[in-house]
Amino acid sequence: MEELIERWGWRESIFKELEKLASDIVSEPFKTVFSSLDLEEVAHEIYKCILAWLSEGQSLIPLSLCQSQVVNIVWNVYCKGYDNLHQFNREETLNKVYKEYLEYFFDAELARKFTLREHWMECFNKLKETDQKLNGIEFLLSDSNLPDINLREHEMEYNNNGYDKLRLKIYEEKQKDLKAEFTEKAPSILLNAITKACRAKVSVGKNGKVSIVPIFSNAHVSEQEKSEVSAEPQGVRYKTTMMLRVNMRFMDLVIKHEFEKIHFENFRLPMLVPPRPWLDRGAGGPLFTRSRKSFREQVANPNLSVNDEMRKRLTFKTQARPVFDALNDLGSTPWIINRPMLDILTRLFEMCFDKENESLLKLFGIPLHPSTVEIPQLINTRQMQTREEYFSKLKEHQKAIKTRNELNSLYRFMLYRIVLADFYRDKVLYFPHDMDFRGRVYPISPYLNHMGDDINRCLLLFARGRPLGKKGLHWLKLHTINMYGHLKRESHETRLKYADENLDKIIDSAERPFDGEKWWLDADSPLLTLASAIEIRNALSMSDPAEYISHLPVHQDGSCNGLQHYAALGRDFQGGQVVNLLPSEKPQDVYSAVAERVEKKRIFDEENETDAAKKEMLSKLRLYLPQPIPRKVIKQTVMTTVYGVTLIGAREQIARQLKALDVPEEEASTFAKYLTARTFECLGETFKASMEIMEWFKKCASAVTRKAGLCRPMEWVTPLGLPVIQPYANNRYINSDLFLEPINMKQRGAFPPNFVHSLDSTHMMLTTLYCRRAGLTFAAVHDCYWTHACSVDKMNEFCRDQFIALYNQPIIEDLSQSMKKFLHKDLPNDEFLELDDLFTPKFKRGELNIEDIRNSVYFFS
Repeated sequence: MEELIERWGWRESIFKELEKLASDIVSEPFKTVFSSLDLEEVAHEIYKCILAWLSEGQSLIPLSLCQSQVVNIVWNVYCKGYDNLHQFNREETLNKVYKEYLEYFFDAELARKFTLREHWMECFNKLKETDQKLNGIEFLLSDSNLPDINLREHEMEYNNNGYDKLRLKIYEEKQKDLKAEFTEKAPSILLNAITKACRAKVSVGKNGKVSIVPIFSNAHVSEQEKSEVSAEPQGVRYKTTMMLRVNMRFMDLVIKHEFEKIHFENFRLPMLVPPRPWLDRGAGGPLFTRSRKSFREQVANPNLSVNDEMRKRLTFKTQARPVFDALNDLGSTPWIINRPMLDILTRLFEMCFDKENESLLKLFGIPLHPSTVEIPQLINTRQMQTREEYFSKLKEHQKAIKTRNELNSLYRFMLYRIVLADFYRDKVLYFPHDMDFRGRVYPISPYLNHMGDDINRCLLLFARGRPLGKKGLHWLKLHTINMYGHLKRESHETRLKYADENLDKIIDSAERPFDGEKWWLDADSPLLTLASAIEIRNALSMSDPAEYISHLPVHQDGSCNGLQHYAALGRDFQGGQVVNLLPSEKPQDVYSAVAERVEKKRIFDEENETDAAKKEMLSKLRLYLPQPIPRKVIKQTVMTTVYGVTLIGAREQIARQLKALDVPEEEASTFAKYLTARTFECLGETFKASMEIMEWFKKCASAVTRKAGLCRPMEWVTPLGLPVIQPYANNRYINSDLFLEPINMKQRGAFPPNFVHSLDSTHMMLTTLYCRRAGLTFAAVHDCYWTHACSVDKMNEFCRDQFIALYNQPIIEDLSQSMKKFLHKDLPNDEFLELDDLFTPKFKRGELNIEDIRNSVYFFS
């Protein structure tokens, strides 16, 4: 495919279009930016970016993403002259600092003495002692704003005291204004130039005539935006999204010829060296050529920068240091590829060209190749068939094309992961992390990372191996049965007994995955089960399994973690019991507990209901559902309670489950209304204080966003000092000035789940920091914590200790005081007194003893 594109001369055409822009546009900010650009370099970088878009196999690409990437290319090339102007060799200086910094990863004493951030600054300060030119320019190695500055037209004083920081700050502000204006005005102009430049020879029309057509066009696409509380048509909201559409005839060529190479942007790949650490205020970041933002910017409103808002709210330099230290620790965990699992996945992936393998591949989430979809041919003239036949075949034709395009996207995403894993087969790799606005962390690399699906997870091992020791084999067996998934509600002892009784099947799966008994194929997570089975086989092949060096991450999952946090906030005894905050012989199941309560209420209503219509409805419900209320009927509703599921959303969830049990649609809707009300009642009884807290959260958020004198988004500070602001706002212009107006419903509905997510992230970060200090290898997928088999017990100890420490803090009281603080500042006294009462929490906490979590085996298990 690359050869065809080269033949069409896209790179040269892009250069010519940029030359036209440079000569035709005389207004600011384009005049300033384009006057000093290396247009050949810009054209080359944009060309590479386009190849990356197209090699993904998507026929629709988010327009905002394309615009952002192209604008960043132009801006970064524009800014490259900064270091040359000041005769500062950034690369040479960074290499010197980095060489010293790497000692951290080989010297256990350094790791105990410093955090990664502290060690980086220590290395830089040492270098400053030997090179006076570096005095006063810490920003060149740390601050995430300054590398974007260009001072080509300005002179800068340099003297024995270093750069004039005051003048630098003035230039920085000018440059930020220029960038803001350029970012606002440039996207559509640059995309228009690309659309003109990128053309291809394709066959069009009924006769297949070859024509030269534009590859890209803008399209308003009606997108099914699934809410968090429903994945079915009843819960789908439709919105129109601007996309960059790829010509369908060109997509046919891509499927036919494919790209010889897969094109990636560097920052979207894992790193082969430990990343540069995040520093104070979220400065620095993993890349060495340029800085990066520590928060992921939300696309919904580009005028609201989460990073800028966070920095505004940092009241002192060292605030939120533990957050950035935790990001550094997570991103500096070294990984290797699990080569046996890569070979197995490669073998499975090669089966995707045969449609007969579809049912097997479906077990692993591996798609068929798009070429397996046959596209029905349409007869060119409608006279040869009836109108009904024609439109029936047209619908069939369009459906097949849609299926093929979807498979093409899934196939390419799978291909990327296999290719990347093979590329890194013999290498050590790192996954730098960043955050969303709530402080939840994610690997920056989107294709290959441990936070992906089971395919991703089974491909990765810890690079550092640790001997199993006394209890390592015990935890490997438990992990295997946990991944197998059929004994979730059984005790650890029962699971270990099952593992021992089926040890021959486990080893057989490892040695003959496709030719043996195939025990692993019955697992809930077959690939992770097989990876664990291979590790057990390897350990048992040694004379002393305790000496086996294990690299496999062992997982410990939170039990309905959102409700765990709510139960801890409200000290709900009953709620804490069913989400495993209290010790028990077997893991408790909150979904079964709520289902049993709902069934008791149904029996009571059947015996005591006097209303004839309701009694008839209950009789019908018993006819269609004679057994006790199944757990799965209410599971999604209970699970999404912490995400703010509405009454309507909950009804749709339960109705969908009833229909899956063959309840007719009309009756399912009626029954769902009744069962939803009873489910919410039972949740309120089980998590009494928790539900009151959730309601208080909503009322507070409504007051903050709706009050005329405030009209501000909901915001708070996490226990680790990270400022959080909800970025749901619309643009509003008053006298040509832009104001960001909070979206009331989103601010209110999103606050409870976002607040709890910021707490679960805090708990994870605390566990991360303590594991690093103790020398444990640690990784996390939100509320699922990973470590070596030999260190599971120690990690579990830190996990519980830090949860207890977190909820011994006055979290609710601190939130109340923070809201009152900005209220008092922003409102007249009479209005402040009106809301002061609302912001004072009045719920009564339960009797849960938070210290009991320390002895709960199934809290995380």
